[in-house]
Amino acid sequence: MPNDQFGYINSGMESGGQLSSWSANAVNDSMAGFTAARRNASSQHRRKVLEAAKLYADCLQGRLDPIFLKQAMRPTDETLVGVLLERYPGLYDNGNGRIMGLRETMSVTDYQALYVDVLDRMYYGYYNAYPIVNKGLVKVHTLRDFRTVSRYLLDGVVTPLTSMDAAAPPPQRALQGPVPQDGATFAAATTAPIQYSPLLYQAMTSVNWRAMVNDDLGIFQDLSNRLAIAGNRGISKFITSFYVDANGPNALLYTTGYANKIVTANGAATNNPALSIAGLQDAIKILGGMRDSGGDPILITGRLKLWYGPALIATANNLMNQLNVYLTQAGGVEGSSQIGQAVNTNNWIVQNMDPVMDPYIPIVCTTSGVKNTMWGITVDPNSQNRPNTEVGFLSGFETPQLFTKLPNTQRMGGGVDPMLGDFYTMDSDMKVVTVMGGVQIDGRSTVASTGAGS
Repeated sequence: MPNDQFGYINSGMESGGQLSSWSANAVNDSMAGFTAARRNASSQHRRKVLEAAKLYADCLQGRLDPIFLKQAMRPTDETLVGVLLERYPGLYDNGNGRIMGLRETMSVTDYQALYVDVLDRMYYGYYNAYPIVNKGLVKVHTLRDFRTVSRYLLDGVVTPLTSMDAAAPPPQRALQGPVPQDGATFAAATTAPIQYSPLLYQAMTSVNWRAMVNDDLGIFQDLSNRLAIAGNRGISKFITSFYVDANGPNALLYTTGYANKIVTANGAATNNPALSIAGLQDAIKILGGMRDSGGDPILITGRLKLWYGPALIATANNLMNQLNVYLTQAGGVEGSSQIGQAVNTNNWIVQNMDPVMDPYIPIVCTTSGVKNTMWGITVDPNSQNRPNTEVGFLSGFETPQLFTKLPNTQRMGGGVDPMLGDFYTMDSDMKVVTVMGGVQIDGRSTVASTGAGS
């Protein structure tokens, strides 16, 4: 509405408090013009929207190159804009001579129609794997070949220190094979060796060329890591099987003859105690009382390895990190009715001890009542002349080795194409290889408990 008309309206209001007839007519004309202009603009807008929808549908159905949709949104090419104006005249704004830019915000449903597949894809690889945590529980030896390995354990020769006549002839004593701990009795004259044979272990994978071509997420790029993990897992489980069997502590290593079970018959306060301060004290007492085949004490040196399964990880960490131990037994007042004094000590019992959480214990041991409660202590086998167990690896295979099959497919007149793999199957084959063997040697440097309390 022109400014002078506002002046007439104001003056009319000031003079009589009412609009004059001329002023009223001017207002009505102005309002009618505004309504008509708005109606005309709405009609143009609807036409532009319809033309824009037609353009979008043509591009979506393939009747028009999508580049025209980009030009409608952001004009940069005069020739393409001219084609748009010719085919979709409603896009032309007669008021200002410009292309009407498309400004509608696309919703979530529009993306599926435009792109068919998802826009954000990601591949999560293999699980994190444990290293070989239990390798410190066995004596590791390097083997030269695949032949059977023999290990000899011989006792005797030297007689006990006794008083005798200086003129008496010197006594003689033959070398004899040792027996499980049973006082001062030697075995019969035998020198049968302890033997084991190394075996070849492999894990393999094969991927077809078509799968590699379709792999846009890099799924097959980590096959070497997966093979290495499979090799380490196999070694870990192999080692675990020497001190754990399906029923609990391995019956070939933990025997009555070796007196290395944590039970009252061997000096423990209770049979097969749970992992606790009292249980650790019993284990150390039994280790300290070990004797050789002649009945003489064995000096146990080296660090102690406390091994246990995943179910005892919280218990073991609490024991390893406790600050003080309050004792009402083994130095305090024994009995259920405590009247006297208790002993408060620092955590000396774990100062020479390393925790080893073996995740394969509940996998090798399948007895439900034991697999989550069993535990044991093994003296560092490198500190003992007779280790509890030996595991041998063929020279060059101390760690798993990775191999791949040489591709034998090549283009006519060209070189070998490593992606095509085998000529007939078009597979690419890879494997991990290790050679190992092992056997239990002597159980006097390790003790174990089922943790069942009986």
